[in-house]
Amino acid sequence: MIVSPQIGEMLVTKVHRVTGFHQGRIDADIEDIWALVTDWGSLAWFDDGSNSDGLKLVDSWLEGEPGVVPRTRVMARGEGAVQSGAPEHNREVLLVEDKVAHRLYYDASDGFVPGIRNYIASWSFDALDDGGCMMTISSNFDCVPAETGEQNAEMLHTVYIAIVNSIHKHFANAKAMAPQ
Repeated sequence: MIVSPQIGEMLVTKVHRVTGFHQGRIDADIEDIWALVTDWGSLAWFDDGSNSDGLKLVDSWLEGEPGVVPRTRVMARGEGAVQSGAPEHNREVLLVEDKVAHRLYYDASDGFVPGIRNYIASWSFDALDDGGCMMTISSNFDCVPAETGEQNAEMLHTVYIAIVNSIHKHFANAKAMAPQ
């Protein structure tokens, strides 16, 4: 709550709490996928399909030591990011990397998308009997102003689909390029 010093009145900030979720299949071995996604500084595999200069990823790098938790992935966006209200850089801090359970948790900079704060996400990977893998992405975050909640939830769901599709495509391309 915010107290206004002029009038002694309490103002309540409305927050929209959001839970995100997506599952998708990746046709690759779980250990190969794990090695790819835990190379935390690299997003060479990611293709969001966006043509928007404002939010399109143009570079990523690691702050911290490879294999050490926590470590931070810094993502740089195109020149239009600031004009669209998003920061030029977003930081995702890897908080948990559990190789046994094939699960990781990370958080992202407040405001990486205008209005989103307290973002925390989990990626988990489950081996399938046929050699493929099921990836699950789940997240929780808050939106202020509350009116941005549904729009931000839809946008992030689109990103989650792009993440799974990008990883799947990365391994499909590698398989197609491999000598037969």
